[in-house]
Amino acid sequence: MPWILAFFVFTLGAKAFTKNGIPLTSTKNLHGVGGKVCGVLCILFGLFLVLDGLLGMANIARMLSR
Repeated sequence: MPWILAFFVFTLGAKAFTKNGIPLTSTKNLHGVGGKVCGVLCILFGLFLVLDGLLGMANIARMLSR
């Protein structure tokens, strides 16, 4: 589950660095410095989710190998 959420969060964070920025509503986008800050936060949260997924898998593998 964290992998799917991480994919969407990474995608949202990557959109911050495009010309249009992060979509807020169907007519408004968050762009500029605010959009980039939000994008960086999204990417960091995505990295956290990936690390959480990896560590969770490592813990399960360790428990099964005992």
